[in-house]
Amino acid sequence: MRLSRSRRKFLKLAGAIASTTVGASLLKGCANTPSSSSSAQPAQASSRPTVPEVTIAQGTVAYTNHAWTMLPQKLGYLADVGIKPKTETPRVLLDQQVVPLIQKGEVDFNTLFFGIVAQSLDKVTNIRPVLVYSFWQGNTILAAPDSPYKTVDDFIAEGMPWDKAAAATMAQLKDKQLTTQPNPSQVPWLDMAFGFANMKRQEAKLVAVEDPKAVQLGLAKQVDFVAPGGAVQIYQLQYQHNFRSIMSTRQMMKHMKVETNSPVNNVLNYDTVVCTEEYLQSNRDTVLRYVSALYRTMETMFGSEQEQTFVKYAPFINANTGAEMNPESIKFIFTELDPFFRWQDQAKVYTDKSFRLQYENLYGFHIENYIKNGTLPKQDYDLGKLFAGKQIWQELADYQTKSDQFIAKAKAETLSAERKELFDTGQRYYDMMDYLDAFRFMEAAFA
Repeated sequence: MRLSRSRRKFLKLAGAIASTTVGASLLKGCANTPSSSSSAQPAQASSRPTVPEVTIAQGTVAYTNHAWTMLPQKLGYLADVGIKPKTETPRVLLDQQVVPLIQKGEVDFNTLFFGIVAQSLDKVTNIRPVLVYSFWQGNTILAAPDSPYKTVDDFIAEGMPWDKAAAATMAQLKDKQLTTQPNPSQVPWLDMAFGFANMKRQEAKLVAVEDPKAVQLGLAKQVDFVAPGGAVQIYQLQYQHNFRSIMSTRQMMKHMKVETNSPVNNVLNYDTVVCTEEYLQSNRDTVLRYVSALYRTMETMFGSEQEQTFVKYAPFINANTGAEMNPESIKFIFTELDPFFRWQDQAKVYTDKSFRLQYENLYGFHIENYIKNGTLPKQDYDLGKLFAGKQIWQELADYQTKSDQFIAKAKAETLSAERKELFDTGQRYYDMMDYLDAFRFMEAAFA
């Protein structure tokens, strides 16, 4: 929702006077009823809450399902909650750069395909996903449209059951050239796919290249098979150049038995926004505001302004990938290859044990398999602590609930002009999904 007055006036109203930021601990100090908060301040102009201006270093990876995090800045949503990035657009990193640069403090927030970290939880101990926003089901092995190779669907259409069709499909790759990514994120998926034919991935001739180069090799017919890791490159080949999907996660999910403990789950991974544990502990309110701006952005991306929003996004992703994405192709990626988890989906992600993509179901299964195959040592891995996004979501949801109580209270009472001004400011933050500051201003209005 857009602000009814100019952003300048609103920020002047919200941030005119310095005061202590109300942190996550405020939730613990609140009574159950809004009117009895022991930490409330007198509702006077000299003690109104403020939203401090904070500068952050923001990064992303040049995949369509990652680089959307440039939109909160482009749309003005970060400025609305007092956040100013150091650069005009997020710094674009390669997958393998994300963890080192986050840990060095060169970047505060970055997108991360969590499969990269999941295999190294014993070594990478301070990376915290503060937002789980989608899951990747796009892994695909592609062949040129005029190639002689059959897809798994071709074999199934001929009457083969899944297991025999999958084996026959992957057997075609023996001693053939297959592009892969330089980072290890594809390894579990490739191992699973080759395992259908009782093969190891090394039985193909692996060509480790970045995705744009993989597309070039595929289009030039210099390799037999292409397995890019990015949604942009998959879309380019499969939907712009009619490459055929020999084997993909979506085909696995279509034909294999899918349960909470299904082997398919071992190749599904979250797309996340991460920071370090140290940054989270020192800047918790900033994290809450930043994540709220991302939730708001997702609502815009999937709302009535979707096409206009993707028009604003396309130039950035195209400039950083060499692709020719448009709103239609971006929408396809966000709904088919990388289905998003929006605000209303977070309860399912974190609390619904019957949901096969619930974080403990998914990563508990990953960790168990990594321990069995020796990738991770046998020890306890605290998923509740690891996925800090659960606590961030719960805090924001609690602030929303308490703000809802104030909204109901405001309908039943007549507020003075000063108190109404504070409440209206809180309502504007509420409409922006910044439930932390919605609560702070509404609490002040009823102090």
